[in-house]
Formats: sequence, structure tokens, C-alpha cells
Amino acid sequence: MTTDADYVALRREVRAAGLLEPARGYYLLRAGSCLAMLGGAVALAVLLPPAPAWVVLSGAVLAFCVVQVALVGHDAGHQAVFRSSRRNRALGLLCWSLIAGVAFWYWNDRHNAHHGNTNDPANDPDIRGGALLAFTEEEARGRSGWGLVALRHQGLLIVLAAGLLAFWFRLEGLLHVLRELRGGRRSTEVGLLGANTLTWALAMVAWGWKGAGLFLVSQVCASVYLAALIAPNHKGMPVWARGAPVSFVERQVLGSRNVTSHPVWDYLFGGLNYQIEHHLFPTMPRVNLRRCRAIVRPFCALRGLEYTEVGPLTSYRMIRTAYRDLQRRFASHTQPS
Repeated sequence: MTTDADYVALRREVRAAGLLEPARGYYLLRAGSCLAMLGGAVALAVLLPPAPAWVVLSGAVLAFCVVQVALVGHDAGHQAVFRSSRRNRALGLLCWSLIAGVAFWYWNDRHNAHHGNTNDPANDPDIRGGALLAFTEEEARGRSGWGLVALRHQGLLIVLAAGLLAFWFRLEGLLHVLRELRGGRRSTEVGLLGANTLTWALAMVAWGWKGAGLFLVSQVCASVYLAALIAPNHKGMPVWARGAPVSFVERQVLGSRNVTSHPVWDYLFGGLNYQIEHHLFPTMPRVNLRRCRAIVRPFCALRGLEYTEVGPLTSYRMIRTAYRDLQRRFASHTQPS
């Protein structure tokens, strides 16, 4: 069993290696390249003719670029880009609220709840399926009626939900702004979200079905991309209720799954493939996560902590297997005695 002293020692080693220092040069290049790609994607959408195939292509490219920008906003929300909290918040608002159309403060509060309650079925929003889906046995147990029907068909429902994730984030984010925020934060969010909505509305007025098609295709593709980024991190991993006798390090390491370290995955996942290191050190610039891995893996091996790292396809197969097992166990629990 690891203790707080173990984490303090690990953090001291990571800090001594300079891995917690800001990486402004890296983020200047990363954010600049993402915004340049986004500009190119917008130009592509404008210039390509209004044919269905071109709308699908340009919408998919636009979705990829928007999610890449949002990943920079993710790092800003973790205070990983600038030393100044104000500058990080401003960048996060630009990336999430204005460009992605998802309220930054909604995402930030939701994501902080995930990091603060990792793999806690009652309090981690990333492993809560709500009334429709069941990501843990706690959610599956005791279902009846339409809830049981949904569980038995949740393989299909998960695919459908993955395609609607961006729409849900937009709606839930707006409700969060209107219900939870006050003062300057609320007015700033309303203004930026309004600008994003107005931009899409003008595109639909100017281009008709092409504008509407671009919006729908880009949102569906962004939804699938986001789901593909999020799913491998914790789905199908051990869960613990709050107050369980598990240390911070154990909760973060045992409850997280890395995707193989490789330049391609590093880019596509925006550093989230180093989920274990990211959860141990959320403020670490993503450019340093790979080096941090070289410290964390021996640390885990020395203390007998299972360090899970697999390829992306293997991670998706593991998730599918976990949910199929959940369905089978639940079905056996609901058979008449």
C-alpha cells in the first residue's frame, strides 16, 4: 500500500526533473498550429462546393481541428500553460466557449469533479451513465423496466450517445451557465457562447443546407472523436466509493489506463494517453508527460502497483469486454429465484 509520503517523494523527484515548470514555448507552437489548422479548415469549408461528399469531408476536418483546440483549452483549465491563472482562464474561454461552443466553466467544474473523485461511482461524472447508461455495477444493479431494457441494449446506445456527446456538452454547458454562474463569469460565457451560436446561424443563413450540414457533421464527428479520447482513460477500470481505504496514488494509478506512448497517439490524444501521469500531476504541461512516465513506471513497479498501458484498439476491446461482463452479471442478478 502506498502512502502520502510516497507521493510526496514522487512529486519531489518529478519537480527536481523540471517537469512541472511551464512550457510556454511549446504551447505557443501548439496553440498557434491548432489555430492555423482551424483557419485552414474554415477556408476549406468555405471554398469547397456544396456537395454532400465535400460537406462531410470539410465537416470532419473542422471537427478534428476544433477538438485539437479544445485540448489546448483542457491544459489551460489545468493551469498548465501559463503561470497566471487569469491567462489560463482566458485561453480556456477562447478554446472552449468561443471556438468549441461548450461553456468553459461548465467543462472546468465537471472536469475538476472528475479529478477530485476519480472512479467514485457516485461523484465522478466521467463514469456516471445517468438514467440511460450503466458504466459501473452500482448503476446496473436494481434496474427494472425500461432501465433494464436500456442496459441490455447499451452497446448500441453507447454508440448513439458517442455521436451526440458534443450536442449534450453544449446543452448541459448552457444550462450550467444559466443556473450556476453569476456576475462576470456568467456574462462572459453568455457572450462567447452567443458569438459561437451566431457564427453558425450566419453560416446556415448564408449557405442554407450546406451550413446546416457542416454544423451537424462537425458536431457528430467531434462527438465521436471526444468519446474516443475519453473512453480509454477510466472506463472498465476499478472503482471505489468516497472514503474507501485507498490512497491518492492507488486511486489515480489503478483507476487509470494509459494508451501506448507513441508520437502519433501523443498528438491525436493530446497527451491524454498518459492518463496515469496526468492524474498524478494534473498541472504538468503535456509535453513533459512522456518523460514523467519514465519516472512513474519504476515507482509503480517498486511498490507493486499495476501500471496499465495498452494500445488504443486493445483499450477499446477492454472496455467492450468490461461492459459485456457487466450486462451478463446484471442479467444473472435479475433472474427470478
